[in-house]
Amino acid sequence: MITIEKNPETKSAISAIMQSMFDQRNYLADILEYLEKPLTPGMERQVEGILKKYGMHGGSLALDERILTDNPYFRNISFDKVDFPTVKYSKDVIPKRTLMNTDFNRQLGKYLFHYHPVGYFNIDLAMPSLKEGNITWMSPAPSEIISMAEGIEKGSGKCLTMGLGIGFLPYMWLLKDSVESVTVIEHNKDVIDLFNKVIRPQFNTVKNLEIIHGDAYEYFNEEYLRGFDYAYIDFWESNEDGLDDYIRLMEKKVDLPHVDYWIEGSILSLVKQIVALYLITLYQGRSITDFITSLDDDNRRLARKANKFFKRRTDVISTEEELLHLIHDRNVLRDMLSVPVSM
Repeated sequence: MITIEKNPETKSAISAIMQSMFDQRNYLADILEYLEKPLTPGMERQVEGILKKYGMHGGSLALDERILTDNPYFRNISFDKVDFPTVKYSKDVIPKRTLMNTDFNRQLGKYLFHYHPVGYFNIDLAMPSLKEGNITWMSPAPSEIISMAEGIEKGSGKCLTMGLGIGFLPYMWLLKDSVESVTVIEHNKDVIDLFNKVIRPQFNTVKNLEIIHGDAYEYFNEEYLRGFDYAYIDFWESNEDGLDDYIRLMEKKVDLPHVDYWIEGSILSLVKQIVALYLITLYQGRSITDFITSLDDDNRRLARKANKFFKRRTDVISTEEELLHLIHDRNVLRDMLSVPVSM
C-alpha cells in the first residue's frame, strides 16, 4: 500500500490541495450568476473582479469574432439544406456581450483549481446548429474549435478519428498539406447519412475520406490503430459523459504515442478530484471504506479503482512533488483507470 509521510511539506501540500478544491467550488458559484447572460459594463467589471480574485489571467473578456468567422469550416460549410425527420437545421444567434464558456476545463496553478475560460463577442453572431427537437445536436461552437486545435495541429499522414459529428475535424485535417487521408469510425447511421447527403459534397478535396459505420470500441485496438500515423478519439459530448467512454478505452490497455483524446485534460480533472480525496483520506488515517461508500455510483467506481491501484504500490511519498505527481501525471491516471473493478 502506498504510504504518505506526515511531515511539514506533505502537511502543507495536503492543506493547499484542499484549499484549491474549496476555491474552485466557490469560483463556480460566483461565476455561474453571470454565465449565459448579456453583460452590462457593471456586470463585466464584477466578472473581471471574480477572475482577479481567483488568480486568473487579466485582460479583456471580449473575444475576436474571427475565431468563428475566419474558420474555414464555419465560413465554407452550410447546413441550410438539412431536413431530416429527426434532425433540423437552425441558425441560432449568440447575442452580443453574452458571457459563455469558450473552452473546456483548464488547470490553474499546481493544485486542483480548474476553470472554463469565459468571454463574449461584441456583435450578435449567428451560429449554425443541427437540432433534435430543441436540443442542439451539433454546432461549430467556439469551445469546439478552440478545444480541437491541438488535434488539428498534430494531424499528419494517414489520420483516424472516432466520432464523425458534423465533420469539423476531418475537414480541417483535409485542408492540411501534411495530411494524406482521413478515416472516421461512426456508430450512428443517421449521422453518416446526414453527413454524406448534406456536408460531404461541400468538402472541396480529392484526398481520400473514408467513413466506416462501426463501433469505436471494436476498432480501438493496437493492430488497427498502428495502421495510422495519428489518431484523435472524439465520440463524446463533454467531459461528463466522456468520462465513462474514456474509462472503457483505458480498460482496453492500449498505449500508443500517436493516439490522443479530445478534451482529455478536462475529463481527467474529474478523476483528479477523487484521487486527491482518496490520498487525503489515506494521509489523515480515516477509513477508506467509509470514504468509498460515501460517494455516488460514478465517483465510487473511480475511488475503487484508485484503492485497487494504490494498494498495489509501495511508494513512500515524502514531498509535495511526489504527491502532486500521483494526482496530475497523465500516465499514472491512465494506469489507474485501466484497473478493472466490478460494477
